[in-house]
Amino acid sequence: MTLSSEVRRLGQHFSQAYDDRMAAVISIRPGTAQELAELHGAHQAMAEEQRERLSQQVDELHRDTAVFVKELDAAHQAMAEEQRERLSQQADELHRDTAVFVKELDAAHQAMAEEQRERLSQQADELHRDTAAFLGELDAAHQAMAEEQRERLSQQADELHRDTAAFLGELDADHQAMAEEQRERLSQQADELRRDTAAFLGELGADHQAMAEKQRRRLATERTRLASGVAAMRGELQADLSEAHRVWGSFNTLMQQRRAKKSAPPPPPPPPVEKVAPPPPPPVEKVAPPPPRVEEAPPPAAEVAPDDLTAIRGIGPSMQQRLNQAGIYTYAQLAGSTPEDLRNALGEAARLAKVEEWIVQAEELV
Repeated sequence: MTLSSEVRRLGQHFSQAYDDRMAAVISIRPGTAQELAELHGAHQAMAEEQRERLSQQVDELHRDTAVFVKELDAAHQAMAEEQRERLSQQADELHRDTAVFVKELDAAHQAMAEEQRERLSQQADELHRDTAAFLGELDAAHQAMAEEQRERLSQQADELHRDTAAFLGELDADHQAMAEEQRERLSQQADELRRDTAAFLGELGADHQAMAEKQRRRLATERTRLASGVAAMRGELQADLSEAHRVWGSFNTLMQQRRAKKSAPPPPPPPPVEKVAPPPPPPVEKVAPPPPRVEEAPPPAAEVAPDDLTAIRGIGPSMQQRLNQAGIYTYAQLAGSTPEDLRNALGEAARLAKVEEWIVQAEELV
C-alpha cells in the first residue's frame, strides 16, 4: 500500500468519524442547541487542528521523501548496483515504517474519536438533566412571580381608583370655584364695559353736538356772505339797466332831431320802453361744509418701511392713523412701546383699547 493511499484512507476515516459525530449531535434535543453548537465548534477546531497537524506531517513526509528520493536518485546514478540494492532495502524499510506510523496514527485517532463520542454523550445527558431541572425551577419561579404581580397590580388598581375619585372630586370643586370666579370677573368686566361705553357715547354725543353747532355757525356765515354777494350783484345789474335806458333815450332823441331837420314826415312815436324786470337772484346752493381737517402724521423715515398695523386684532384704520400720528409705524415700534405711551397716544379712544394685547401680538409679528 502506497503512502498516498494511506493518506486518502485516513482522510476518509476522519470524514466518516466527523459525519458520525455530527449525526450524534443532531439527534440531541433542540433545547441543547447552544451547548451542542459550542461542542461542535470545539470539535471542529480540534478536528481542524488535527487535520492541519496531519497535513503538516504529510507535507513534511512528502518533502522528506522527495529529498530522499532526489538524494537516492543522485546516489543511484553515482553508485553501483550494490548501492541501488542498499537504497532499495532502505526504501522498503521506510515504507514499512511509514505504514506502521500510519496504522498507529489511525488507531490513536479511532481511540480519540471514541473518547470524544463518550464525552459528548455524557455531556449531552448532563445537559438534558440540567435543562429539565432549570425549566422546572423557572416554571415555579414564573408562577410565583405572576401571582405576586397580580396581587401588586390589584393593589395598585385599587389605589389608582381611590386617587382618581379623590382627584375628580377636587377637580370638580376647583372647576366650580373657577367657574364662579370667572362669572364674577366677567360680570364686573361687563359692568365696566357698559360704564365706559356709556361715558364714551356721552362724550361722543357732546363732541358731535359741538361739531354740529360749529358747522351751523360756519353755514350761517357762508349764507350771509353769499346773500351779500347776491345783493351786490343785483345792485350792479340794476345800475347797468338804468344806464342802458338812459343811453337808449338819448339815442331816440338824437334820431328825432335828425328826422326833424330833414323835414321828413314825422317819425312814428318811439316804441314804449318796456320795463325789463330784474333777473331773479340765482338760487343759493347749499354748500357742504368742508370736512374737518385732519392733521397728517409726519411721514416715516425713509429707511423704515411701515407695517400694516391693522393686522393686529383690535386695531382699525382710525387707530392706525392715531398710532402713526404718534410716530408708531412698525410692529417693532409698537412692541417697544409701553401701555402708558399707547394710552397717551390714543387719548380718549384708549379706554376701549386693549393695548397690552397689541404689544403681545406685535412681539409675535416682529
